Amino acid sequence: MRKTLTAAAALVAAGLTVQPALADDGEAAIEHRNDVMNVAGAAMGAIGCFMKGDCALPNEVLVRNAKAIAFAGEASVAAFETDTTDSMAETTALPAIWEKWDMFEGGLTAMTEAANELAVASAEGDRSAMGPAVQKLGGTCKECHDAFRE
Repeated sequence: MRKTLTAAAALVAAGLTVQPALADDGEAAIEHRNDVMNVAGAAMGAIGCFMKGDCALPNEVLVRNAKAIAFAGEASVAAFETDTTDSMAETTALPAIWEKWDMFEGGLTAMTEAANELAVASAEGDRSAMGPAVQKLGGTCKECHDAFRE
């Protein structure tokens, strides 16, 4: 579990505070947005571990993980602005992202809002209070993945 939390913290500290210069072929853009999404995935994994009762996490760690997901939602807007449809680099991002940008951006906003709600619900570390917020957040992830991810 520590590795998951450490990996997320390292990604936030090292790669997400400033958007990197983007290569013409889109490779750097794809790498950057993968890093952003990995932060969200690692944080969601930690929350999922707690919710299943597989690990104990202090309340402040739960809140930080939820805030990391909210941060990833916000950072994703800039991370996905570069259309990499014609890039030769490997990606699971569908062209629909740039074809339906407003819908995609709206999904990221919904993710950010749901993660912020989870941060509030996580303050006491009460699984029953967190449950609906985790479900709502997971729903935003699923909707976006179903529509925009290969």
